[in-house]
Amino acid sequence: MKARLNILGRKHNIISVEVQDPETGERKHFLDSEVYSYMPDEQTVDLANFIESPKFEKRIVEDLNQLLIDSKDHLKDLGEQIIQEVLVHDGLPFGDSLLPKLAKEYKEHSDYIDGVASALEVVKRDNYA
Repeated sequence: MKARLNILGRKHNIISVEVQDPETGERKHFLDSEVYSYMPDEQTVDLANFIESPKFEKRIVEDLNQLLIDSKDHLKDLGEQIIQEVLVHDGLPFGDSLLPKLAKEYKEHSDYIDGVASALEVVKRDNYA
C-alpha cells in the first residue's frame, strides 16, 4: 500500500516528506525507501508504514467497539433462544430441537467476540501506547 495524498480529487504518491520535531524545532527530510533506494538509510523510510492517521485510527477503534457491543447483544439473544428451546423441550429428548445448532452458534459467536476484543486491544495498544 502506497502512502497517498489526495488534492482536489487527484491522488498522488507521497515520495518524500519534511517533518519538524515539536520539541527541538529541528526539520528533517525523509525520502520513500522504495523510490530512493540508492540514498543512505538515515534519509529513507518506508513512508507507507510510517505515516499515521489518528482520525482514521480513532474510527477503527470506534467501529470495533460498536461491533463488540452489537456482538454481545447478539450473543445475549442466542442465550435467550437456547433457554427458550430448553423450556419448550422440558423433559423431552432434544432430537428435533434447534438446541445443538444454537449451542454451536453460541460457541462460535463467543469465540468471534473474543477475537474482536483481542483485535481492539491490539489496535489500542499500538496506537495509544
